[in-house]
Amino acid sequence: MDQIELCELMTVSGFYRFLAQQARLTTQEVQKIYLLGRPWGVWPAGIDVSLEAAEAGIDVFTYLAALQPLITMDAQEKEAELGAYETALARGESANLPSASRQHVEKVAALAAENEQTICNVFHALYGYRQRVGALSIQKMIENKTAAITNLQRGLEAEMRRRDGNDHGPAAHSSPA
Repeated sequence: MDQIELCELMTVSGFYRFLAQQARLTTQEVQKIYLLGRPWGVWPAGIDVSLEAAEAGIDVFTYLAALQPLITMDAQEKEAELGAYETALARGESANLPSASRQHVEKVAALAAENEQTICNVFHALYGYRQRVGALSIQKMIENKTAAITNLQRGLEAEMRRRDGNDHGPAAHSSPA
């Protein structure tokens, strides 16, 4: 796993850089659009990752890894809705599609003075970000568990060697001659 990538993605600059690369915009354009569009609703409703992880007494990466199946299902649903909107937009039928995605895209496009497709690209980048951080979190959790098991095995092996070194079997008795 690329521990550096995960740590970088969890920073503000790494977040915007990832979105910019995915949406094919400059970091400044993405930051402006993102801030104007908050809240984006890309996480399932009612989830506050940092708060819930802290309340559960686990690190954010473990929490994200555990949530990944829910996040993936949610992303697939939202990506499908966004894709339907993009198809309707390309056909000039977007006004006929009542959806939360359409409303949000059009609102942010007006606020940012950008076209709707640019805002859709930012949405896709946000879903991509969520998926990438989740996948890296799962990988980190697996590596942490593997490292813990390896350390435990080493400790057990060392303890067995220590015991074998101190235990020479029954003491030999010598009889007087």
